[in-house]
Amino acid sequence: MDRRKLETLQRLAALSAMKRDAELAKLAAVAQSRNRLKTALSALKTTEAPLTAEDEGGSVDPAMLAARLAHRRWIETRHSRLNQQLAATTADWLRQRPAASRAFGRAEVLETLRDRAQAACRDARGKER
Repeated sequence: MDRRKLETLQRLAALSAMKRDAELAKLAAVAQSRNRLKTALSALKTTEAPLTAEDEGGSVDPAMLAARLAHRRWIETRHSRLNQQLAATTADWLRQRPAASRAFGRAEVLETLRDRAQAACRDARGKER
């Protein structure tokens, strides 16, 4: 293999490595956002309090009951919004995975071709001596 083809392969391998890194960074950012949303959803589930607002004497405090109902409505609204965001983020993540996989595969193939070409050039130089 001549020197010009080897240099072309080296440049292509470098470009594909940059593309791979960019695609993997995008995928990691979306995955991190997705994990944050899942964590927020699970935190909401653990903060739900029972609706009974009885004090130690067993009587129901209407103000406490109203506050808990308002909190429950807020939790349900927040839960719904987080689920919508999670669905959109999961869709983005599912779209990003094939692109990252393809970029990763291309980079690996070009690195292998570059390594083989470099070895062939070294062998050719060794035979000339």
